[in-house]
Amino acid sequence: MKKPLLAQGFEAEIPTNSLPTPADAATSAAQHTTEPARTGSELAAWQRLVLMEALPADSLYSPSKAKDGGYSRQLKAELAKPANKAKRGKRPLGHTRAMACFDRCVEVLAKHERNSLRRRARLLMIAKALNLSACVNRQDIAQRVLEAKDEHQGNSYLALTAAERLSMVWPEVDWLVPDLIPANDLVIIGGRPKVGKTAVAMAIAAAVLKGQSVAGCDAPQTQRPVILVSDDQGDADTVRAMRQLGIDDHQSLLWSRRFRLTEQDLDKLLADVAQHPGAVVIIDSLRSVARALPHGENDAEIGAVIYDLKAAVTDAGGSLLLVHHCNKSAGLTGVEALSGHNAIAGAANTVITLHHVEDEKGRPCKEAVERRLVREGRTGKPLDWVISRTAGTPTFHKVCTYTEWVAQVEDAAKQAKRESRQTSTKAEVLEALAAANGQLLTCRQVVEAMGLEWGDRGNGKDPSRVREALNRLADEGEIQRVRSGTQYTFAASHGTQIVSDTSTTSSLLQHKGSERRGQPRQTSAPVKCFASADSCRDLPRHRKALQRMDAEVPEVSGVIATPPRVETGSGWDAFVDGDDPHWGPRQGVA
Repeated sequence: MKKPLLAQGFEAEIPTNSLPTPADAATSAAQHTTEPARTGSELAAWQRLVLMEALPADSLYSPSKAKDGGYSRQLKAELAKPANKAKRGKRPLGHTRAMACFDRCVEVLAKHERNSLRRRARLLMIAKALNLSACVNRQDIAQRVLEAKDEHQGNSYLALTAAERLSMVWPEVDWLVPDLIPANDLVIIGGRPKVGKTAVAMAIAAAVLKGQSVAGCDAPQTQRPVILVSDDQGDADTVRAMRQLGIDDHQSLLWSRRFRLTEQDLDKLLADVAQHPGAVVIIDSLRSVARALPHGENDAEIGAVIYDLKAAVTDAGGSLLLVHHCNKSAGLTGVEALSGHNAIAGAANTVITLHHVEDEKGRPCKEAVERRLVREGRTGKPLDWVISRTAGTPTFHKVCTYTEWVAQVEDAAKQAKRESRQTSTKAEVLEALAAANGQLLTCRQVVEAMGLEWGDRGNGKDPSRVREALNRLADEGEIQRVRSGTQYTFAASHGTQIVSDTSTTSSLLQHKGSERRGQPRQTSAPVKCFASADSCRDLPRHRKALQRMDAEVPEVSGVIATPPRVETGSGWDAFVDGDDPHWGPRQGVA
């Protein structure tokens, strides 16, 4: 092979075997350089460049380039090129393969790594190594961990054929407290501060330990050990509650005053659960034990923590009862009332919330001993009850359903409103009778004296209210009630005069029939019992009513005066004699 060579202005053919060898180049370089050490390193760099084919095979070693380190700089540049890394087996993965690798790492760590902080740190490092940091953040990692845990626990789609369904052995639900607390799962008890959620959790602990009923539910069929974590309240309150429930000296009760969601504390808790099979772990509360976590209850990571805690306790053969707080929104119950991220409620099988009962206006009655208990869950039926403390004990019993409670509150409010209105009406009636100075007034006259409308025959709302008030006052002995014909007359007790007084003209005895016929009004001394002309005209129509009233109205003490005789045509003579030429003969009139 021959290569063209330009030298001294003309082109010559030089055979390939006449090219200088590296040894010749080294000898020539040794004769023309004054830096042998540098020349040696540059020679090695030149040789590597030739072997890497970064320099042409016929390139000559240049002492001047070696003197200024040109070969070393070129060698470093060649080594830094990606092509060289690819040749050494460090080719980066594509985006699809990188995401698949990251998903696999999430599944493995979600299954085997319990420490959420360490798990998140490892996943962030893996994302960075796979060049996924720009598209995967902390929230995405938390969500992927939750999805991986759901899939690991079997909460994913799986279609079962008929043969598979028939071959399966279906487990039955095991209850800690029948229809209230399922076993081997997570149950959350939520409520606003000081509503009594810790007291209910303690009552459930006593029911499980001693096998007694609680909150209207049947007693547990199996007594189980209890591990109580009371990190949220003081030791004095916890000891007092345990003594009142009679479980302070129970051999199956373990009590921890403090707990944190760390790997060390969780390992100690799981060791106790393993030593006490079927133990019920009660943690009070989530907000208190999660203070050591780098994230709060509103972050998605809290859901992964609760899933880890639940899986660890249930895998060890226990059941988890977690006390949690509710938000400040009014009118929310059940799952919607829990504070924090919705992953908290999603991790639980059952959510029980406690609320103050409300009055007729929807305001919470904090002074009431009753509490509203709402249960929502995957297992069992929903409940909406009103519970109360049993007298003399810290346990709870069922009062009624919440629907029945609301009806009772509304009825009580209506009754109170009615009584208030009656009290006000009674006061107005007494004032009207007192202003009459002892005169006997009919119901209509009392109504008109109060400034109200009598209406059509006194069947309106106001006359009925006044009539009821008059009868109540008469039954209570506050006023006098005297029957006068077909109706009653009333007078204040302190102002009624029973004796006759011929010098006083009665303004109540009015014969409107005589006035319409142009006859003068007849007056007489006031009497205890009288009947007006209007009532006498209706007497034949109400004859049976009079007979019934005679049997129902008690005897009234007092002097009954004889009604005065008036001329024919007024209607009064029909009441006295039972005969009126205008109306025809009447029979049986007393």
